[in-house]
Amino acid sequence: MINLNIKKLLVDLSQIDGPSGFEDPVLEYIEKQISPYVDRTFYNKIGTLIAEKKGEGKEKLGIFAHVDEVGHVVTKIEEGGFARLETVGGVDPKVMFAQRVRIYTKKGIARGVVGVLPPHLQKEEHRKRVPDFDKIFIDVSCSDLGKDVSVGDVGVIESTPVEIGGKICGKALDNRASCAALIVAAELLNFIKNKADVYFIFSSQEEIGGPGAVSVAYQLELDKAIVLDVTHGEAKIPGFPQIKLGNGPALGTGPVVDREFYAEVAELAQKNGVKFQIEPVPGRSGTDTDAVQLTRTGIRTMLVSIPLMYMHTPVEVVDPVDVQETARLIALCTAIKKEG
Repeated sequence: MINLNIKKLLVDLSQIDGPSGFEDPVLEYIEKQISPYVDRTFYNKIGTLIAEKKGEGKEKLGIFAHVDEVGHVVTKIEEGGFARLETVGGVDPKVMFAQRVRIYTKKGIARGVVGVLPPHLQKEEHRKRVPDFDKIFIDVSCSDLGKDVSVGDVGVIESTPVEIGGKICGKALDNRASCAALIVAAELLNFIKNKADVYFIFSSQEEIGGPGAVSVAYQLELDKAIVLDVTHGEAKIPGFPQIKLGNGPALGTGPVVDREFYAEVAELAQKNGVKFQIEPVPGRSGTDTDAVQLTRTGIRTMLVSIPLMYMHTPVEVVDPVDVQETARLIALCTAIKKEG
């Protein structure tokens, strides 16, 4: 029933730049892709896209996926064509070494590099020390627009998405993989009649703890919410189950997840042969779930996570199978009929 090419969706979404607060190009692409499958699209005041699919009008279900990615912002210009930077969202400084970057100036995209001292010139103390962002610079001296780089310009590491062994590797798959799942879920509603009024919500500024999701949850007065994000795939964490790529989405369970809603979703997945995994969330999840569930007088909220490797790097890896299974599950959830 799925006609959309999930691999192409992931590649397209990965290569569009959209760090927190600068998500417009990503939202424009998503709006174009999802519009044929919904009744209308609209934006809230702080740049979150909502795609609405009417149901029976008895219940409002919001399904969230944040569209922003981690990046950096220029904080100071030094002599010789060097720009200091700070992170937008959580970025390990080691990720920046020997990378190409794109910086968005008022006149266009300036390209630069984060150079490193060649091993031939390194002293012993250089080899033992990992510089922090106070010691990292972007060299824009070779760029035609290098002189136009100014304080406040944002940028991202330059990374071209590729397919490796059937999986997709690239930047920003946290959380564009979830965005792809929502687009596919919307297409599936051509075949599954949604009982609830469904709002596919593509929120902004999640990587900086921003207001993108919670403002829409408040605005729409939702009855239920499903937050889609990514989780650490293939990681071996003592005391926790290993979430594997290719085994379907991980259903979060814990204090921030509504227990009854979790049970409904898990049962629905089992009855319909949707592959899924279980992920304990003992406290705050670090996702929009934490804020959405507290909106107004409270929203019954569920967390569904797509396994992903190498989070917050330019080489994040996801399996399209997990995106497909997530989309199937989300589409099925829209058909749950409210009692009474």
